[in-house]
Amino acid sequence: MLKKFINKVKNLVEQNKDNSKIHKKDKTVYKEEIVKSDKNKKISEIKEVKKDSIHNEDKSHNESKEHKKEKIENKSIEIISEDDKYYIKDIKIKRGMSIKAIDVYTKEERVFKTHKECAKNLGIPIEYIKENLKYGYTDYIGGAIKYLSKELNLEKEYESYLDSNKKPSQILTILNNKIFTSKISKEKREEILCSDKLDPIKMHYIFECIDEEYDEYFNKYKSVIKRGGKKKVELIDTKGEVIEVFKSLDECANHLKKDKKEVVKMLKEKNTKVGRYEIRYSLRNI
Repeated sequence: MLKKFINKVKNLVEQNKDNSKIHKKDKTVYKEEIVKSDKNKKISEIKEVKKDSIHNEDKSHNESKEHKKEKIENKSIEIISEDDKYYIKDIKIKRGMSIKAIDVYTKEERVFKTHKECAKNLGIPIEYIKENLKYGYTDYIGGAIKYLSKELNLEKEYESYLDSNKKPSQILTILNNKIFTSKISKEKREEILCSDKLDPIKMHYIFECIDEEYDEYFNKYKSVIKRGGKKKVELIDTKGEVIEVFKSLDECANHLKKDKKEVVKMLKEKNTKVGRYEIRYSLRNI
């Protein structure tokens, strides 16, 4: 009996030493005693769980996720001035690339690669898309402008009415007034005034330019686009390798045998293909 008691005490001492070592090695370790029945003997198992370590790992993981989220959010937040917004919208309308059409009644949304594709699929005039994007009109005024300008022999003057500094509604008012001041016969005047083509056409779509390609382009070349004076232009091949660097827009236009205004328009609107090659603004220091 005495020998058994001594052995038991000895085992307890050894166990306490082991527990003490565990405690010193990692303060986060705790032990859980599980009693299992095995042939009428009680077996104690020590389950070691680094509780705080798991907690710290989860915390670190969450912080990492928050950091990534914050980084993504900060990346998407870009300060754009009102002038820049107007400029970008105007260029996107001229480019006529990817667009979203929304039915104002059903709220159905459809995305098209180009404005022309959108107009064709929806069976609407492409000018209506531009009117809505530029001025927010949901009525199509262009049809009335085209009719009146033709009847009053003013087609050339109002052919590009969307590029005018006047709104389509203002142009329509001007043309309506010309019905009474133009040198036309009384019969012709009556015919025009009685025509239902004078009325704006009711539409039920609104549009949003997508064109993320141009957003990236503007962000990259914004400083060059908005800068006056001398600008360098690069001619690049299909692999993106620079073939030639032009010191000015004039030099580039002369090489391409194009008008300088056309080259400026091409670069601003990212319509930069020239045969097998392409031109781009140069970010090299002048």
